[in-house]
Amino acid sequence: MSKFISTKRFKGYPCTHRQWKADSHCRFVHGYSREFYFEFECDQLTKEMWVMDFGGLKEVKAFLSDYFDHTFLVSQDDPFLETFQKLDEEGVIQMRVLPNAGMEGTAEFVYEKVQAIVSSITNNRVRVIKVEVCENEKNSAMYIPN
Repeated sequence: MSKFISTKRFKGYPCTHRQWKADSHCRFVHGYSREFYFEFECDQLTKEMWVMDFGGLKEVKAFLSDYFDHTFLVSQDDPFLETFQKLDEEGVIQMRVLPNAGMEGTAEFVYEKVQAIVSSITNNRVRVIKVEVCENEKNSAMYIPN
């Protein structure tokens, strides 16, 4: 059976994170303007002959803005989580807690959220088959579900 694939890129999501388990400089808080790249797959096109109506991705864009626009991402097991929570309560940062705030963990987290949204708005017609999260023009991580 044939499959159709379309892609969508969302750019300009400035946020910070740290890799607290790293021995390198990555353990320090640092930030990037993140970019998200999605591949969508389906077996049947819409009546408009599309895989995905990109105009219907407003909920995806809202999710990305809420989690990644001027936010501080922290891993749920970071030993300084309470310190960051205080900074969030004081209005110094907009903290978002993820299972793993690194690029690979972020890609998986975004996949889970966006797949649920896409599945809902397309009545399970469209699947997210790849998520790539770029921290800059040189580095990215991908999540590809089984």
